[in-house]
Amino acid sequence: MPPLQTLVAPGHEPLIIVEKPSRYAERYDFIGAINGSQAIACMTLTPTDRKNRDIDGVRKEIVNEWIRKKLAPAINRLCIENFYLICDKSRAHNKRNIIQALKAGKCQSVIDVCYMSTASAKYVSPLDNPIWHSFREAIRSQHPLTTANLPSILSKNFFSLSEQEIKNAYRKCATIRGTNVFYDKPCA
Repeated sequence: MPPLQTLVAPGHEPLIIVEKPSRYAERYDFIGAINGSQAIACMTLTPTDRKNRDIDGVRKEIVNEWIRKKLAPAINRLCIENFYLICDKSRAHNKRNIIQALKAGKCQSVIDVCYMSTASAKYVSPLDNPIWHSFREAIRSQHPLTTANLPSILSKNFFSLSEQEIKNAYRKCATIRGTNVFYDKPCA
């Protein structure tokens, strides 16, 4: 029978302890929402969740359920009037369905759902590069990670993002006045 743990050097811990050996690591999907200063809602879709729902990944039904059950109540708790929800252009982000899900979650303060242009997320979304990088590094530093504790570790780390980390992430976004939107492009 093959071993159920990764071999590691003495004095080091394994990154992930697995219950069953396989050729490929199972995928965990994570959805998160922030405003300018704090993490407000998140969800982890585990391999077991996907199997129970008989789906391959995040679908619009999953996104809309998360919006209705988690995001809308979180926005209501913030007491924000007139806000815009900004999403990437995933097929799961259907504007009409998102607005219906927000209303079903009793969130009436949505002005509009806007989409980032294709391939622009790294320039305008603080979640895409700076926050995900520090988020992944924080997760990887925690040992041992198991398939059982990974969803709770993801949530805990997401909600522990500091206001300063989020503000720093916005510095590299093209949404702030005075930002060099071509910071990663060499001058011609």
